[in-house]
Amino acid sequence: MKDLRPDLADLYRAMAQTPGTEGGRTVMFMSARSGEGASSVAASFALLAAEQARRAVWLIDVDLKRNHLFNTFAVGPFAEAFGGVGPPYSAALKTQPFFSIEPEDPEAAAGLGLFTAHRVGESRLMVTQFDKSRLKPNQSIRIRTQPAYWQAVRAATDWAVIDAPALELAGAGLAIASQMDRVVIVVRADETTPTDVDAVRREVEAHGGQVAGVVLNRRRGDARVADRFAQ
Repeated sequence: MKDLRPDLADLYRAMAQTPGTEGGRTVMFMSARSGEGASSVAASFALLAAEQARRAVWLIDVDLKRNHLFNTFAVGPFAEAFGGVGPPYSAALKTQPFFSIEPEDPEAAAGLGLFTAHRVGESRLMVTQFDKSRLKPNQSIRIRTQPAYWQAVRAATDWAVIDAPALELAGAGLAIASQMDRVVIVVRADETTPTDVDAVRREVEAHGGQVAGVVLNRRRGDARVADRFAQ
């Protein structure tokens, strides 16, 4: 995970001009392939947003079983730099989140439930965690649209920043693309082809999402985001 905040200032300014839908803004970052840096871009964008926000900024990891973003802020360099994570709060917001557990198990969802949000240090950033240990061997997770949940998120936040799995791994991001104000495609400039980028764009738009542009990550092999954002 890389802290790319210095390279995302233009992106943040462009996205901050995008009107929110009934409250806070929602933006999702996704890529065609794994390893293109979408998680680093999403986390860094969320940190930037938290510096400017009046209310909470939620960083939501759609790859529920990995909890990569939560683990990044809980242990290691990001935890040391930003203060670690605080105690859990229910991230369900008194409604059904953007996933379902099949077959259903009310016992597993008791108390705070499977899905929680944790404050990062003393900032306004909240990062989500999914407690996969409470799943039974026969249970699976299904990502779904769930508009009511995203309305509740907007009402509680200034920003919801969503990190979706790479399209080659799963279509989870596509299931919720229609609920996002904008989708930003993250590409590895020295490897990802224009055909790959166009394929992601077409898939997002076919599922009702609006692509705001493309971030070129690791330009010339360095690990930085280029100062280019296509509207």
